[in-house]
Amino acid sequence: MRFLTRLLLAYATLLAACSAPKKTAYAPIKPITPTNTATTTSAIKLRTDNRSVQWLDSDRLMPVLEEAQRLHKPVFVDFDADWCAPCKVMDEEVFSLPVVYNFLNANFMCLRVLYDSPTGKNISSLYEVESLPTVLFLSPKGVVLERETGMSTPTRLQTMGNAALKKL
Repeated sequence: MRFLTRLLLAYATLLAACSAPKKTAYAPIKPITPTNTATTTSAIKLRTDNRSVQWLDSDRLMPVLEEAQRLHKPVFVDFDADWCAPCKVMDEEVFSLPVVYNFLNANFMCLRVLYDSPTGKNISSLYEVESLPTVLFLSPKGVVLERETGMSTPTRLQTMGNAALKKL
């Protein structure tokens, strides 16, 4: 109960601070197809730590999607920023839980996108991410299977992840 109260309080307090400017027009997202799968394994490195989410060490989405297609594995994307307090709460109280990181690591390729970086801005624009935290579950072709804006609970992430896996 304490976790949920804290989560809701942080979300309500910081929602306005974590919102990006509104866009006026949206283009539909099309599946992304790989151009050269021979280079994908060298472009992505896995940060190995058995006690956390194994975030891929890549600042680009395309190599991750190419590797996901090669492995036939969906992608979990977490949009994050240094200034986003709810993102920090999720790091400390959601992504640090064994039930969460074991589930994500076993079923998805996990990518953290830094919202304010140049590539993060491009990826955020592509997927119409307007506020943080936002998480996406993507097919290996880059199509959004599930989306959550705002802070998530461990149960909600697992529910969304299972729904995404059923859509493949």
